[in-house]
Amino acid sequence: MYGPDGNVYGIGTEQQYGISPGFIFRLTPAGTYSKLLTFPAFPPGGGAIPLIAASDGNLYGSFSGGGVNRTGDIFQATLSGQYQKMADFPATGMSEPRSLMQAADGNLYGSTNFNTIFKYDIATHALTSVYQMDPLGGQGKCGCDIIEGMDGKLYASAPYGGPNLGVGVVFSLDIGLPKPLPAVTGLYPSSGAVGQKVLLWGDYLLGATSVTFNGTPSAGVSTTSVHSVSAIVPAGATSGPVTVTTRNGTSTTTQSFTVQ
Repeated sequence: MYGPDGNVYGIGTEQQYGISPGFIFRLTPAGTYSKLLTFPAFPPGGGAIPLIAASDGNLYGSFSGGGVNRTGDIFQATLSGQYQKMADFPATGMSEPRSLMQAADGNLYGSTNFNTIFKYDIATHALTSVYQMDPLGGQGKCGCDIIEGMDGKLYASAPYGGPNLGVGVVFSLDIGLPKPLPAVTGLYPSSGAVGQKVLLWGDYLLGATSVTFNGTPSAGVSTTSVHSVSAIVPAGATSGPVTVTTRNGTSTTTQSFTVQ
């Protein structure tokens, strides 16, 4: 995953099948590889789900068989290499996490192998269930990846759901989350002449309606993903911050774009 410092982070083991202790690695844009930390447990406890970069500047992840109950845990890793277990999943019911993401309210959400949608509060460290799916009722079995839509609802695809327990369903879950505001965290490149195409990287950028370079609107705006928008440096633009507007709000970069 792409970290807040511009590096790529991931989880690995030194031997096949996770026999050796797991670790988090760092890969710089220049291709320099290093280990950030080695997990203290041996083995770390079940399968690891992909890391996420949270808004507090730390990395978070989970092991499906970790924790005091061996039913899963959530951990935090700082970019300086400090590891801390943050929450244990209970012995029964809400156990064996399968996914993790951060929503617009700043909290972490995910699903478990036993069809629970859970919430981890970063501020209070409370781990709670927000919804229990009913596979036999056609809702599907959700040990699934979850995303937050621009409407604030959670979305996922669940296998085995639908009429007569068919081949799967796509569902939305409204738990009262706010509509996410756009956030731009990077400009690539950060300088260029009029006509230069610039990639704006961040979160919740889907459906961007406008991009301005120090107040001058770009006529060439294209949303390339929920994380990225491309824009052409317009004639008359001057050096300064870049602002992206979606139907949910605006985001202005702290970094300036330099018009050459």
